[in-house]
Amino acid sequence: MRILSKIRNPFTGKITGKKLFLTLSFCCLLFLAGFLTVLLPQKAPSLFADASYNRLCREIFRSELSGNTLTLHYTLKNPADYGIYEDEAHLPVYSAENQALSKAALTDWLEQLSAIDPENLSPENRYGYVLLTRYITLQQSLSAYTCYEEPLSPNNGMQQTLPVLFSEYRFQRRKDIDDYLSLLSQTGGYFQGLLAYEREKADAGLFMPAASSKTLVQHCETFLTEDAINSGTHFLVDSFAARLMEFQKEYPELLSEEDFDVYYQENIRILKENVMPAYQQLAKEMTELSENVTKKEKPSKASPDTARTAEKQRYYTLLIQKSTGSYRPVEEIQEMLYAQFDTLRLSLTQRKKQTPSAASRHTHPLSVEDILAFLQQDMQKDFPPLLSGSSSRSEGILKKQLPPISCDIKYISKSLSASSAPAFYLTPQMDAFHKNVIYINPDSSLEGTALFTTLAHEAFPGHLYQTVYARESGIADRKNPLRGILDYPGYAEGWALYAELGAYDYAANYYTADTEILKTSRSLELCLCALLDLHIHYYGFTLSQTETLLAMFGIPKEAAQDIYAYIEQEPANYLKYYLSYLEILSLKEEAAQLWGEEYSDYRFHQFYLDAGPSDFLSLEERLQNTR
Repeated sequence: MRILSKIRNPFTGKITGKKLFLTLSFCCLLFLAGFLTVLLPQKAPSLFADASYNRLCREIFRSELSGNTLTLHYTLKNPADYGIYEDEAHLPVYSAENQALSKAALTDWLEQLSAIDPENLSPENRYGYVLLTRYITLQQSLSAYTCYEEPLSPNNGMQQTLPVLFSEYRFQRRKDIDDYLSLLSQTGGYFQGLLAYEREKADAGLFMPAASSKTLVQHCETFLTEDAINSGTHFLVDSFAARLMEFQKEYPELLSEEDFDVYYQENIRILKENVMPAYQQLAKEMTELSENVTKKEKPSKASPDTARTAEKQRYYTLLIQKSTGSYRPVEEIQEMLYAQFDTLRLSLTQRKKQTPSAASRHTHPLSVEDILAFLQQDMQKDFPPLLSGSSSRSEGILKKQLPPISCDIKYISKSLSASSAPAFYLTPQMDAFHKNVIYINPDSSLEGTALFTTLAHEAFPGHLYQTVYARESGIADRKNPLRGILDYPGYAEGWALYAELGAYDYAANYYTADTEILKTSRSLELCLCALLDLHIHYYGFTLSQTETLLAMFGIPKEAAQDIYAYIEQEPANYLKYYLSYLEILSLKEEAAQLWGEEYSDYRFHQFYLDAGPSDFLSLEERLQNTR
């Protein structure tokens, strides 16, 4: 998985973009119009359309990042290069008023888009126009279901993500240190905004299940203690000290020893006086909300609430589109998953009857560094190369030689490991993407082929490779940076899973296990969970039904309960991975039919990566244009 450097969904902030008008005299305007007509009679409509489109995209980009310092910092190293200037650091706080402004912004942006004729745009801007129109339209549809989103999910909620983003907040200038401490001190206000939203959810009858609330509260109560702060063992203490030392080493003239001590003590103070009480208050108020909701719930209902069920289905359908980028009807998705499930089961049965062939493989455990090196070596024949670190020059805006890509492997803190994924990739800044970070959960016990394929998912040819490729391509340049922040989870996670499952073929060179069986088993497991995701959230599958179904596959009751709880808390999450993966396979099959003898995996991968983050409907349309 990847951790996006955003602390709210796109298009949920206040409107800050403003139109700039250049005042010219009437005569000057007449002269300019005549001059352009003479010199550019054919290209003028295209130039004006492209200029209008790029201006709107820059306006949306600045609006999305202004007033949200944490997201801005993780998105851009040099915001001023993009026309963004901030004096004070801010965390966005949820309010009904800001939500209303967000909805108004969506309407305004769609109206401005509709005033642009896409036929007059350049080919790439025309593609971006289609993407953006669909993106904002989907966001507008989802805005009618505000109380269905869950920002405090026990597994991937902001109580988890925010500390990780704080711990990786890079100090590139002295102001960054001051901004960081300011943001840290605003944790309580940020959580109060989320609690206001949770109260709205409770009033709407959409509060999280009691079991989820209990898990969340337990995490909040144990996340930060005074002992961990005083001993310096908490990651928000030691990571801050490490970043201070790194900054001092690089800029000794900007940070004296005295300054270092002042900052260190201020971080300790804020953690004790602001952050720790914020988590305690979050736990207290979520407990009270959960208890109040439980008291109000009726013991039983004579008949199901059909109106609410239909509303949940509509929301879930939109959520699938947002999470996966697939616009297929639910019924078609279900058929797609069932067909894949049957194919995998048959393949696994047949494979287990065969005797695996012997091969020469490594007998010693491979380190993370070894695996990353092997993956980059093995993928060369199937994937286009990155430009970073090479003598090649980008054809986009990056005209100079790019620095080599670095990847730091870090391990998730014990205070987060129990509820964190086995690994995740932290997306880098748009204008400083050569530094990358992958976190591994030490409690996940990743080793052997599991570690190998996990690193393929997170690094090469998965998230890190795909992200850097998109950054190098110049798809999101200063003229039009918006595509750099549009979030297409299915494009990214589907690709990462595609890379992970494909890496089992590479792993066969290094491990004695039957990697084909492991690959098929992994795919079958995810396919089953994707089907459960669909049945629980769209068809209303109960815990009892889930336990019965999973028992047919030898999964014990306790494990089935864990699976059900996770899927209940994370709607469309498994589809984000597996349906998106199937969409890539579908595109791949279509490309093979379309290109015939000219097809190769290399060419397909290049097509997918060159398109950049997209929904799958737009990708399919783009593919048809490659005839």
